[in-house]
Order: sequence, then structure tokens, then C-alpha cells
Amino acid sequence: MKATLATAQRELQQWRSARSDRILLALPLILGLLVWWLFASGSPQSLPITVVDLDQSGHSRALVRLIDATPAVAIAHRTDNAAEAQQHLLTRYSYAVLIIPHDFSQHLNRGTGATLILQHNAQFATHSSQIVRAVRSVSTTYSAAARASLYSSQGVRPEQAIALAMPIQVEATALFNESMDYEQFLAATLIPALLQILIMVAVVSAIGRELRDGTAQQWLDHAQGQLVAAVVGKLLPYFVVFIGYGLAFLLWFAFSRGMHIEGSLAAVLLGLLLLVSASMALGVLLIALARNLRMALSLTGVYTAPAFAFAGQAYPLVAMPPAAQALASTLPLTHWLDIQNQQWLAGAPLSTAWPSLWILLFMTLVPLWLGLRLLQRSAFQQEQWGAR
Repeated sequence: MKATLATAQRELQQWRSARSDRILLALPLILGLLVWWLFASGSPQSLPITVVDLDQSGHSRALVRLIDATPAVAIAHRTDNAAEAQQHLLTRYSYAVLIIPHDFSQHLNRGTGATLILQHNAQFATHSSQIVRAVRSVSTTYSAAARASLYSSQGVRPEQAIALAMPIQVEATALFNESMDYEQFLAATLIPALLQILIMVAVVSAIGRELRDGTAQQWLDHAQGQLVAAVVGKLLPYFVVFIGYGLAFLLWFAFSRGMHIEGSLAAVLLGLLLLVSASMALGVLLIALARNLRMALSLTGVYTAPAFAFAGQAYPLVAMPPAAQALASTLPLTHWLDIQNQQWLAGAPLSTAWPSLWILLFMTLVPLWLGLRLLQRSAFQQEQWGAR
């Protein structure tokens, strides 16, 4: 313990003298606040669309006003020129073009099916899905109201008119994230992804600079020749700092932003601890394998940068090829997101968290053991020092 604390104190002294280390330790706060700020609104709003109203009727104008009133969509342009509307779409002045045909009001007045044409840019999946959802919701409601009014004018009782206007209804119930809040979907999950990257970069840099600067033997001597104490002491300050960041963001989202922990608080906290420790252990393994700071940082970037894409949050993991699923299983973030989604947001039973917790524990112990063995074998040989 004495050797561990002495090594931790040495690392703290290096923080005071190394500006780059202080900047690296401030990055989680800066990037975390940036991510939260980007998604703080919860969902995309006022996405611009162009309307081509060829009908120019009371029905078409009322429908356009209702669509424009929805938070997700803003009618940015109105034109009767289809070529101009397409140009808006190509230049991204608009993300969709809504075309109201000449006979729109005639079909509504006769009670026959009226058709709207919505051309949306599906290159931007989030924009596209929000616009389609908003336009479909408004048009379906307006169509049902118009048809119910038509039936009522023919002497049908109001409740029967509504039933005839909407003979089949789908009652879709959102169990979790009912409001489709992108702050909950992306901000609260991107921040752990950033933490995983920065944790591994910090660990690789902390050990790698001892090899680069040729101070590895001094580092070991400071820990009284005990390799485990040397590594644990060096990493202890980073562990405390990154756990602090993780807890701060967790508490911020859980209490200030209304994302209450619905399941086991103990499982969430233990999962966060294991996410940090597993990321640190993998950092130790990478620098021990490379024995070169530049190469180890490159490997860290290759391994961690695409982690969010492979974690199954933005794209279904079960829909990925087997090789991609295997890669995702090697990422601590994947297993943390399982715990976050199940325990924090969905309130699942504690038993569902144990597989992910055991995997994170395994990803802590095995890479750390391998990394220590490799460091002991080759890191303290002078021929390994000095490589940039």
C-alpha cells in the first residue's frame, strides 16, 4: 500500500508539471458538456420542408397550417414549381417536399381516398423519420376529421361517424423513452463512449511516456520494485478522476434531467466502476503489447473510436454480421450500455444485469493480468525506451 500511494503521489506531481496531462484530464468535462448541449433539446425541431400546393383549396391550406404548427417541422418554402422544390431538396434548403395534388380537396369532399406525396431525403435518417412521422400524424388526423364531418352531414351520429372514419386503429404504446428524447437516446450514451476513449488514451499516455522518456526504471524504483504497486499507483489518480466524471454525469442526467434510475442503483454504480476499470485494463494491455507510445495511441484510436457504432445503440446489434457482433462483445461500452438501458432506463430485474457485470469484471482482470506480465517481461529493458 505504501509503495502504491508513493507512486500515485509521483503521478500527481507529474500532472502539476505536464500541461498536456491537465488538458487530457479536462477533456471529459468539456466534451461531455458539449454532447449534452448538442442534444439538450431532446428531439429535432423545426426541420425545414417545402410545400407544393397544387390544390390551393381551404382543405390544403388548413392542412399546411397544421403541419407547420407541429414542433418537428417548419414550412420553410412554398412554391408551385416542382423543379424548384427538387432544387431545395438537393441543396438541403429543405429535407422533404410535400406535394398536395390538384384533386386533394375533391377526394376529401367525396369521402374517397386522398393522396399526399412526401418526398424525403432518406440520406439523413433522423431528419427523414421525424418529418415522415409528423406529416403522417397530421394528415391522418385531418383526413379522419374530414371524413367524420362528411358522415355527420349525411345524418350519421357523431360517434358512428368517428368509427367509420377510422375503422382500424393501432394503439402503439412506448414503454421506455416515451417522448423519443434524443438526449436520453444519444447524449446519455455518447458520454460513456467518450469516457472509454479518454480513459484508454490517458492510461496509454501515462505508461507510454515512461517508456518514451526512459524513466520506466525510476517509476519501478519509486514503487520499491513492485510492478503491481507501480501500475496500480500510477493508475489510481486516473481511476478516481474518471469515476468522478462518470458519477457526475450520471447524477446530472438522473436528477437534473429527469432520467431517474428505474432499476438497481447498485448495479448501475457497479457497472460504471467496471466500465472504468475495464477500459483502464485494456489500456494497460495495449501499451504493454506495443511498448511504443505512438503505436499504442494509434491502436487505442482504432479500437475505441468506432465503439459506439458497434455497441448496438444506434444500429441493432442483432442485424450486424457475426464478425461485427464479435467485435462489439470485446468493447466494455457494449456491456455498459446493456446495464444502462436495462437497469437505469427500463427498470429491468437485477438478474438481467449479472451477465454484463461478470463480462466487465472479466475484461478488467484478464487484460490487466496479461498487461502486467508483458510489462514485467519487456517494458523495463533499456532497448525498449526512447521510441516516440
